[in-house]
Amino acid sequence: MPLPDVLELPLVINLIAVFFGALGGTLRAGEEEHTDLVGVFTLAAAMGFGGGLVRDILLGNLPPAAFRDPWYLAVAAGAAGLGMLFLYYLRKLGPVLWPIDTIVIGLFACVGTNAALIANLDLLPAIIVGTLASVGGLILTDLLQGRPSSIMYVGPPNAVAGMAGAVAYALLYTGTRPLVSMGVAVVATVLVRLTGPVFHVTVPQPRKRAYDLRVKRRESSRLMARRRRSGKGGTEAVE
Repeated sequence: MPLPDVLELPLVINLIAVFFGALGGTLRAGEEEHTDLVGVFTLAAAMGFGGGLVRDILLGNLPPAAFRDPWYLAVAAGAAGLGMLFLYYLRKLGPVLWPIDTIVIGLFACVGTNAALIANLDLLPAIIVGTLASVGGLILTDLLQGRPSSIMYVGPPNAVAGMAGAVAYALLYTGTRPLVSMGVAVVATVLVRLTGPVFHVTVPQPRKRAYDLRVKRRESSRLMARRRRSGKGGTEAVE
């Protein structure tokens, strides 16, 4: 059942998510030497607005909030300008991109789930909306950069981390202290995503074991065939 009296998260939370997202998009643009000024702002906007666009489109909140409130564009532009100003130094700090991405995933998971609960969605649909909103910016940025999407291939648990944040926010939401629920949800997102670089955890592939077994059997058959042809190992047929 939908939660009663769901309070909307303050606008500043949405703007913080946009700021970190746009800053992460600027850093991603800085990884490529040939990205021009328009490209930097495009990636910053994609990373900053992506999660919100996915959320608003799924919930039918059109036009999206990013196009209704000028604060969103102003914050994204400020983050892009700040990122470009210190881009030379930030590019030297490779690990800085990971915590920024993680914060973005956690914040957009909370914002998306909160908006879905306000729209009177049940817990499960709200969690799905929050999960999709958490990785919307990553997906859009990967597409613009021509990269394989990080949530479509074997890799760290990005979408799973967003889902953990959405689940934590939806289950812990009390209606009186949404910021506490958001803090716990962001921590849950960080902890789940941290399993990737620390414990080398990746999202498993479907039927991975069966595929590996077929590959091993195929390699074993080829090895036995080579041994027979070379006269080593196997017994020769006597005619």
